[in-house]
Amino acid sequence: MAVKTYDEVILGAGVAGLAYAWKCAKAGKRVLVLEKEPQIGGLAKSLVLQKQYIVDYCAHRFHTANKELLDTVLSLKYLKMYKIQKKTRIYMFGKYLWYPFELPNLLRAMPIHQACLCSVDFVINAVKQNMSKTEVHTYKDWFISIYGLQLYKVMCEPYTTKIWKMDPSNISQDWADQRFGGPNLIALIRKSIKKILTLDFSRHSLEDDALAPDGGNFYYPRKGFQEVPDAFARECKEHGGEIVTEATVTSIKTKGHILFYKKGTEQHTVRYTHLVSTIPIPALYYLGERKNSQLEKIMKKNSYMDIVFVYVIINKKQVSNDHWLYFPDEDIIFNRAVEFTNWSEKMAPKGKTCVCFDITCYKQDELWNMSDEDMSKRVVDDAVRIGYLPKDAIIDTVVQRVPYAYPVYDIGYKKRLIKTVSFLEKHDVYLLGRTGIFRYNNSDNSIEMALQLAKNVLSGMKNPSIAEYTMKGVSL
Repeated sequence: MAVKTYDEVILGAGVAGLAYAWKCAKAGKRVLVLEKEPQIGGLAKSLVLQKQYIVDYCAHRFHTANKELLDTVLSLKYLKMYKIQKKTRIYMFGKYLWYPFELPNLLRAMPIHQACLCSVDFVINAVKQNMSKTEVHTYKDWFISIYGLQLYKVMCEPYTTKIWKMDPSNISQDWADQRFGGPNLIALIRKSIKKILTLDFSRHSLEDDALAPDGGNFYYPRKGFQEVPDAFARECKEHGGEIVTEATVTSIKTKGHILFYKKGTEQHTVRYTHLVSTIPIPALYYLGERKNSQLEKIMKKNSYMDIVFVYVIINKKQVSNDHWLYFPDEDIIFNRAVEFTNWSEKMAPKGKTCVCFDITCYKQDELWNMSDEDMSKRVVDDAVRIGYLPKDAIIDTVVQRVPYAYPVYDIGYKKRLIKTVSFLEKHDVYLLGRTGIFRYNNSDNSIEMALQLAKNVLSGMKNPSIAEYTMKGVSL
């Protein structure tokens, strides 16, 4: 059997892998992308339910402060995205509150004694932090250093514990730094005190159409986020790149730069100059010929969280006007709800809508192994009970399980990750993307990483790896 040779072989056709392939193919490199699923897109793919409802793997908005990246993505030949002003809320105290939190909005919704306690604690804590910085190691430390202990108990502990199935004191501060960043405490105090004295906080219902003050904008295509990976793939192919779906990689000889994969019953052998992996780190490790028993123990401690999506099709034009809603109460099975027709009217037939509910878990959990029927019933029951879904308008439900959805940033994950990456990134192998580099990226972060890695490789950089930046939390 003939051995084909490529400059770049990419494992996984998510947005990171496809963006890297697109950049290299445009530069004239011989590119091969291998995807095990029938459909490209990875975690950023869209599905079509009942041949008429377009749904994403929950929420995939595109937003970035990097103007060069934004211009690059918006200029893709086969992609047209539209600017949307974000509306996000959180269900707490039986009310729908702005999210990210407007502190006065939150305090007004609380029982009066709890609001007073949180207000006083917040101001005292902020003054203390301004006078002397507290050493921060965990997500709990980070949150308390900004908002105080009382607001931590209300704003952070319940939802974080529900999502990650662990106490925030066991989560690294890296997660907070990466996802939120630290606000200016003096400005925050002044803003909050002023709003407490002057704002009207009376609106907390599902019908409230006010936008959160810090809602921001994002970009989104008309027919699902799938249009983003599709645009990269289509241009990549026009420049000679090859994308093979339903391809199963069977082994990799990294020292010899040789990879073996199957497509149906056919066996294929390829040689490569660089191998870029966006697949789960353990999967890459076990495909290679190099083994290390100590490293295997380390890798097992760096876990990925899985997710279950329950899509509920509804015979109604709109359930709410939010782009997504968060539900921290532990007696509500789902974490978040996304109504796709609020992102684009093209996502469902006229007069109907579809809501995606996501539930984080691990494959060994009871939730992951619950039957589709039981899972759907529990989601619908909870959504109806809190007044979110109208029971008589529900048409159908669809359950989708997705493994390796989120890297878990527990205490000590970074040291283990550095050892793992140092072992794997040998012989022109590079890690990339949320799953591949164990980095809690949004789609824009993954695309940015991919384009930077491609730039490094194309420039002939001796060590083009971007792992050192991502593990240190340094912006590219």
